[in-house]
Amino acid sequence: MSWIKAASLSALDDGPVVVRQPPRQIAVFKVGDAVFAVDNRCPHEGYPLAQGSISADCVLTCHWHNWKFRLQDGECILGGDHVRSYGVRIEADDVYVDSSPPPKDQVEASIMRGLRAAFDVRDFGRICREAARLDFEGIPPVNAVRGALEWAHDRLEFGSTHAMAAMTDWLGLPEHWPGDRESRVVCLSEAIDHLAFDSLRHPSYPFAPAGDRFDPAAFAEAIELEQADRAEGMVRRALDDGLHWADLEESFVAAALAHYNAFGHSLIYTFKARQAIPRLGPQSERFLMLPLTRHIVYATREDQIPEFGIYAEALSRLPEPGGEGGMRPEVPFTATLDEAVRWLERSLASFPVEQVYDALLEALAHSLLHVDIRFDQSSSGPVSQNIGWLDFTHGVTFSNAVRSMCAVYPAFWRQGLLQMACFLGRNHSFIDRDLDVSSWRRADQAAFLAQAREHLLDHGLREPIFAAHHLKNTVAVEDELRTASESCRQALVDSLNRFLHSPIKMKHVRRNVRQAIALVGRDYAAEAPRAAAL
Repeated sequence: MSWIKAASLSALDDGPVVVRQPPRQIAVFKVGDAVFAVDNRCPHEGYPLAQGSISADCVLTCHWHNWKFRLQDGECILGGDHVRSYGVRIEADDVYVDSSPPPKDQVEASIMRGLRAAFDVRDFGRICREAARLDFEGIPPVNAVRGALEWAHDRLEFGSTHAMAAMTDWLGLPEHWPGDRESRVVCLSEAIDHLAFDSLRHPSYPFAPAGDRFDPAAFAEAIELEQADRAEGMVRRALDDGLHWADLEESFVAAALAHYNAFGHSLIYTFKARQAIPRLGPQSERFLMLPLTRHIVYATREDQIPEFGIYAEALSRLPEPGGEGGMRPEVPFTATLDEAVRWLERSLASFPVEQVYDALLEALAHSLLHVDIRFDQSSSGPVSQNIGWLDFTHGVTFSNAVRSMCAVYPAFWRQGLLQMACFLGRNHSFIDRDLDVSSWRRADQAAFLAQAREHLLDHGLREPIFAAHHLKNTVAVEDELRTASESCRQALVDSLNRFLHSPIKMKHVRRNVRQAIALVGRDYAAEAPRAAAL
């Protein structure tokens, strides 16, 4: 212990005394015959607690925001963060305070308890403060993210969300600013905040207990039949049997690409799980694999709707990749679904798969660059025209997942490329072909990416889903620049530039109401004259 002389008892009769023990300030109070010592800075915003007031039952009130602390142990009983308390001893007329630091494990446990309290109510300010405390204590940020993932994973009714995918990218982003505390704390806070947002006030949705031994064919069948308990039970059994992500990864890729799933989300989430587990450690596998299983079971299957009715037949016609070709084939970014599929059939038979991929990716980048923002800003139109920026960014982030996963499992190239063609065909009706995009061109790609990363640290977007798409698209573009052709790289950078610097309408009040009235009104049309008469 490290005891320091704080004050005399008689001095405390005149009010609290502040002892400066750099970098800390310790406020010492006398209440009746008892003496207490706590940090002088309020853990909320730093207001001096020595200027607060004390009740007869030893509760200290900070008058800045009315936070209240129990002097005996520093526990916050109204507000949020707790304040550190110190041991006190009295010798004759002198008061001594124990200024020695508490054990590291106790500090981490205390911060994690505070972080959990902030997480449960999504208190972003406190999440930031607890993240800063972790960083100052030198505690690895993955400990906190792993904790947040555990707290959230069974409170997501339909499984994995964008928060888990973004979490992976937030964890990797600080590598661009080695040694920079601010960027580390921003990224840690953002990762935790999104998980908190997606699980806020949700109950637990327990996963199925361990079931049948894991079998790839049976797993695929359970997902096809939307048997969530059976699929979850197999994954839980696999984990209990000592299997790991690497043992099951191919089965997840197959399930994610078995259909045009969830507008590409299934493969994106699978790819991000692959990236996250090495960072978070094997103890995170359960918290990622079970929600991912549930997500794929419940994922929407766009190939089952008329717009993509040609999907299954087109997949059966696609040749296996293996063409030798010459110059890269070109696909117009204005291609319809039929045109894109026919182009893919011809190109796969004649050109190397890498060239076919690069051409599709470039077309998707140009599609993103030419988004017609009138659809995003409009308050009129049917539900089928509820198209915005995020719909287009999926084409690029999904492509990034296709290239990364098909490099490991080449048997899935046909499904991945066909779904890229589906993105291209789906979006062709919502682009502005005559848009002058010259103002978005960036010649210095490295400088632009540096600026894009800085933008992520202070994006100003209230809803995490929008920040997540800024993040994921930036990370995907940067990854693709390593292998893309020069023309594809330029299209990727220009499209990202426009996306990051264009307004996003985050809430469509009038459009939602108009569409609601149009839909519900069909059931009341016959009542309209009578209602008007009343």
